[in-house]
Amino acid sequence: MTKKDYILIAAMLKNERKKALSDQDYTSKVKNILITSIARQLSDMFGANNPRFDKTKFVKATNLTEEEMKLPL
Repeated sequence: MTKKDYILIAAMLKNERKKALSDQDYTSKVKNILITSIARQLSDMFGANNPRFDKTKFVKATNLTEEEMKLPL
């Protein structure tokens, strides 16, 4: 994968996360948890497959905090 691919995926996750956070119902909270989990797993996978992958930049681009990255799956 290229940097361009990582940027597109991060933007997609960020947009979906914004949608999920815009409502405060139970379903939105579940969606946010799911998006957080997917982003963390993708970040780990991208880092394992590409030694030049910058996990910190990806996390910032998906609008996830370091605290969220440490949450159990």
